[in-house]
Amino acid sequence: MDKLKAIKITVFILTFLLIFGTLCILGLLLNKNRPNSSNIPEEISLEQPQGSYIKEIQVNNEKLYILTVGGGIEDRIVIYDISDNKIITTVRTN
Repeated sequence: MDKLKAIKITVFILTFLLIFGTLCILGLLLNKNRPNSSNIPEEISLEQPQGSYIKEIQVNNEKLYILTVGGGIEDRIVIYDISDNKIITTVRTN
């Protein structure tokens, strides 16, 4: 009788581990398929003069390419690194 209880407990534990492992793997696969937009900060400072505004934004390889115009200076592209949360450089377009 004790052997039967041990076998039942073993089967229960192995079944639990199988189901738990399957659910963990499914969860990891579903997280990889979601777009990773959580890395983009909600608010950043571009350190541009007053009167400047953003005309266009492109995201590529953890970097934001921000076309900024106005503010009394020529058009420029601000390259912002999302992973470091800092401006890499500003490129003048003219």
